[in-house]
Formats: sequence, structure tokens, C-alpha cells
Amino acid sequence: MKSDRFQVLWTTYARVALARMKEYNVDPMNVFRRSKSVLADEPKYKADGVSDFPGFEFNGYYWVLIGNVIIIYRIDEDLREVYVDACYFANTGLSHYIFWGIDPDNE
Repeated sequence: MKSDRFQVLWTTYARVALARMKEYNVDPMNVFRRSKSVLADEPKYKADGVSDFPGFEFNGYYWVLIGNVIIIYRIDEDLREVYVDACYFANTGLSHYIFWGIDPDNE
């Protein structure tokens, strides 16, 4: 029987960015494992949003918040694969501005 789950693949760039988040008290292995579990089933519906910020290189990509990390991903429906291309620490002014539209200067 063929599985209907998606295979979740992280790029080297995204994995390195995640590993560097240890300094922010993020558990990279926990986020990595959870992302594979969460995104393997209906990844479109698990998204917290789709990036749409002027000049942002990942516009049109899905994103989800897992363990204080914003995970940026795209989906290949035909191959049943999810590609994690980037991730960002969620608790920064830039992340709040790009993903939630919260201007840190107005808070």
C-alpha cells in the first residue's frame, strides 16, 4: 500500500540556519523532528500563511511556526515532497514584521 504522506526534505542552507539557533535556546533536533511529522500530512493546511512581503526572496512559499522557528517551505504535489528552504527565529522584530505585519517601531 502506498503512503499518502509527504516526504519532508531540508536543504543544507535551512539545516545550517536551524543549527545556529541553539544560541536562542532553540532545540534544533526537536524542531527538525517535529517539522517532519507536522509537514508530512496535509502540508498546505498546516501552513500559518504564505509569504508576501515586498522584496522577500521566499514570496509565495508556505510558512509554519514550530518551536519559535518559522519554517519556510514549498510543496511538490506530484512527487509528494515538501522542501524546507529556509527558517528564521520567530522572536525578532524582522520576523514579526515580515510574517505577522507587526511593525516593531509602532509597538
